[in-house]
Amino acid sequence: MLKSMLQKLKSGNGARTSSSDVVVPDISRVIKMPPSASSPDAAPSDPSIEHDPEELGDRAEAAVDDLSSRFEAWMQADLDKLKQAWAVAKEDGATSDDYKSLETCAHNIRGVATSYGYPAISRLCGSLCALLADTQPGENDALINLHVEACSAAFGSIGRGEAAQSVADAVCDALEERVAVKAKKSSE
Repeated sequence: MLKSMLQKLKSGNGARTSSSDVVVPDISRVIKMPPSASSPDAAPSDPSIEHDPEELGDRAEAAVDDLSSRFEAWMQADLDKLKQAWAVAKEDGATSDDYKSLETCAHNIRGVATSYGYPAISRLCGSLCALLADTQPGENDALINLHVEACSAAFGSIGRGEAAQSVADAVCDALEERVAVKAKKSSE
């Protein structure tokens, strides 16, 4: 029996999955893969070639500008997912999985929003995550809704000056205070 198993392993006829069955996630919006060495337009690596630091700096700035032009679209897509998850979670008969999905959306936004240039949204989603950690379906609907709507409002006001940021900070302060009060009451 062992001999037949070893033969199957050597011949590749075992119960392994083929590489065509493996699903590879698309990470191209975040990570750009360098061209392979076998590509015809790839320049050979020559250590004697010196790179102009100014040219490299310009190329780096262009790459950052290219990425940052996509931040708004990515943020909008993430906020749309948050709103969709909230629409499902606030329905009658929502489950704890629906609330977990909402918390996951908020957590994901919290992680990327500052990098995208939306620190107020990151802060709001952090507060929402704290609220959802101890929330059962049907609880805290008004406060959750305020967080989701505040995220949308903060996204719409980005780039409108310091006044918009100070309003966003005031909203964040108020919501974080309400979440802290709820957390304190639930722990008593």
